[in-house]
Amino acid sequence: MAYEYERYDDRRDPKWALPGDVRDNWNNPTIATFFADVMTPGLSQEEIDMGRSIFEGAFESMLAGMQMPPELEAAGEWAEYWAPGCVEEPDAPEVRLHVRIPKGEAEGKRPCIMYYFAAGMAGKPEYFDVEIAQYSADLGAVVIAPHYRVHPENKQPAQLNDLHAAYQWALDHADELNIDPDCIVLSGYSIGAMMALGLAFRLKRYGITPRGLSLVAPPVDDMASGPSSRISYFSENLGCESREITWHSFFGSTRVALPALSPEIVPNHCTVDELKGFPPVFMHIFESDPNRDEDIDFCSKLLAANVFCGFKLWAGTNHATFYSGPMYELKAKFYSEVESDIKTLIEKDCRRPWNV
Repeated sequence: MAYEYERYDDRRDPKWALPGDVRDNWNNPTIATFFADVMTPGLSQEEIDMGRSIFEGAFESMLAGMQMPPELEAAGEWAEYWAPGCVEEPDAPEVRLHVRIPKGEAEGKRPCIMYYFAAGMAGKPEYFDVEIAQYSADLGAVVIAPHYRVHPENKQPAQLNDLHAAYQWALDHADELNIDPDCIVLSGYSIGAMMALGLAFRLKRYGITPRGLSLVAPPVDDMASGPSSRISYFSENLGCESREITWHSFFGSTRVALPALSPEIVPNHCTVDELKGFPPVFMHIFESDPNRDEDIDFCSKLLAANVFCGFKLWAGTNHATFYSGPMYELKAKFYSEVESDIKTLIEKDCRRPWNV
């Protein structure tokens, strides 16, 4: 499906940004610049591999300024594990798990954070080591980051199956890792956040309710129905064009914008009734992000279903505001608030088991 946009809402001009640091960094290079090099339908495998190499080089350059402070590195240990493939996919490969374990004695079982990185067509969880290590150190949590399969070679639900396999592995190895299997928080940004929602729907089928979800700007819907779906940066940031390419790469062109796709794949395809008994959700939404209206709509459904839900709309920001460029005061505040959300989910059981 090709979307017919009545008009584009061009947000490239920094006038749309919050004055100050956000405006000064409005047009920093972002990974969305390279989406077409990997995800455009019809590319050969050689072209995809070349585009992925360029993408990963650019990603590493953008993260080069985020050095791990020595005291943070010393606060935990890294480990690598392999989870058996998902039970719903008989021939599924093993899933590599990048794990951060805090040092020191714990008072009882530790909480666990499942961290799902963004993009999906390239990259690896190690790119986000600073964030992962910070959560682990500050919250005393074991953080598990699955290295899920890339698209476009692998379509959904391959990636969802990998996340499911990782979650089951965490349950099976809870004693070994000294984690509380009833205190597992799902977290992610962008595609990672969308898949966290999909996994919550999947686990609901199995009678499992995670402790909660901490989400940043998930692309929850492929119908492109709200006014924000016309927001464009003409491939310089995540706008409607880059998002459409992602849907085709992630789902397959014949399945894009099909209402019959399960909420496990496209979360906002759900009904209010299907959200009864859903885990608690905290979500951060960005004003000049094509996902904005659909994220608000999804949160409205959660509230209509009486699910514990808190969300914040960051005015004067775009999809990459807090994930590109240098650190500054508002960006630090954002990360602090996300961490505070996770802390709340860990320390307070906000689930509503009576609401089914």
